[in-house]
Amino acid sequence: MSRMRGNDEGRMVRLTLSNAVDQTQKILVEVPAGTSVAQAARDAGIAPQGSFDVFTPGGEAVTQASVDQHRDAVLYVGPQKVAGGAEEFVLEPEPGVDVADGPPVGPKTVVFVSAYDSTVRNEVVPQEGQSVRDAATMAGLAPRDGSGWEVFDALGVKVGDRVATELTGEVLYVGPAAMIAGGVLSPCRLWSSPGLTTDDIRHMKIDYPSVASIRNLRLPNGNFGVVQLTIIGRKSHKNSQTISYQILIDFRGFPAELPHAYVRSPDDSQIMHCNIYHADRFSFAPRISLCNVCIGDYSATFSELPKDRIQRLFCYLNQLQYALSNPNTGDTARSV
Repeated sequence: MSRMRGNDEGRMVRLTLSNAVDQTQKILVEVPAGTSVAQAARDAGIAPQGSFDVFTPGGEAVTQASVDQHRDAVLYVGPQKVAGGAEEFVLEPEPGVDVADGPPVGPKTVVFVSAYDSTVRNEVVPQEGQSVRDAATMAGLAPRDGSGWEVFDALGVKVGDRVATELTGEVLYVGPAAMIAGGVLSPCRLWSSPGLTTDDIRHMKIDYPSVASIRNLRLPNGNFGVVQLTIIGRKSHKNSQTISYQILIDFRGFPAELPHAYVRSPDDSQIMHCNIYHADRFSFAPRISLCNVCIGDYSATFSELPKDRIQRLFCYLNQLQYALSNPNTGDTARSV
């Protein structure tokens, strides 16, 4: 491929282009100085059809930059605004797709979690004018021995005296006042703060650079409730060909609860994997048809994992990757 000879050597730029979805697809190219990164990707045949972006390993979009600025670098080519995981986006149907109206909005709840055991949690629909403390009592999480207790948010701020209806959608923690005053339950100890933190996303990007958060599904505590990423999996148990699955993962109950994954593309009619259900509508994206992914009977195993966010995150992702790569005909979700 190289055409560098004599004085031409200084006018050629070498760099490596990698597919952000499937990093086994990688190519070393040499292009004339001054060429745009986007043009280099097109000429190399690694750019996808339609809109795309090129990212640095840190997630910075450099699509329109000159290759001169990235001599001997490794850059990642993938779907626009998604490949580097550096952007958030709003989850909406594709242009021109007819969608059904979303379901009516039901009553808003407050989730109360025991500071002793994050698996103990109850949802309460607060009454008008009710305090957070009274709502926690209604949830049955107040100590029964008469000892002092308090309610606090994911940042460790006491919220017991606030009006409960102002905190609908929040996850609040109930525990002894003495423990809170002593700093035992500081924010850094709240391993079960729901959703993905920025640090969780950063760890995910190491293995899944395509991960992107959904802006309109952020949780009240600032964490990410749902993310999108691309995972390579097997087409079917009858076909060993691998394909790209665009996946949405609902992390709103993570890490205390098992996340749930849904295929956004390919379309339901094109899916041949026996462990992916047919399309349905789900509460977090009622205007979009999604296909739930069956990862086997993993809930009990997940619940027994150590209370460590990163370990639980990667154990789940490994299970999801295994399910997509190894169709299980003994536990089918569709007939193919």
